[in-house]
Amino acid sequence: MPDIHLPKRLFYGELAEGKRTQGGQKNHFKDTLKVSLKSFGIDPDSWEILAQDFPAWQSYINKVATYYEQSGIAEMQKKRKLHKFIAISLSTNPADHLCPTCSRAFQACIRLISHSRTQYPVNLST
Repeated sequence: MPDIHLPKRLFYGELAEGKRTQGGQKNHFKDTLKVSLKSFGIDPDSWEILAQDFPAWQSYINKVATYYEQSGIAEMQKKRKLHKFIAISLSTNPADHLCPTCSRAFQACIRLISHSRTQYPVNLST
C-alpha cells in the first residue's frame, strides 16, 4: 500500500492528542492498538492474520469485548460489596478502632490510621 493512502497514514501516523510518559516517545495509533489487543488477550503480532477473515474476527472481538466488560462489571460489584461491608462494620462497631500498641479507642477509622502513623513512623531512608 502506498504511503499516501489513509489507512497507512492512520496506522503509522502520530496521535495529535494523548498521554505519554514524560520524555517518552509520541504515541502512534498502532501503539494504542497494541495495548488494547493485549488487554483483550490477543497477540499483537498475529492479529492481522486473524483479521483477514472478517466475520470470524468480528465475532471474536465482540465475544472478547463482552467478556472483558462483564468481568470488569463483576470486579466493580465485588469491590462495592467489600466497601459496603467495611463501611457497615466500621459504623456499627466503633470499639473495633483500637490501637494495637496502646489500646486507645477511636470513634473514626481515619483517626486510628493517623494515630498509627505516629506510633509506627516510616523510615524513608532505607
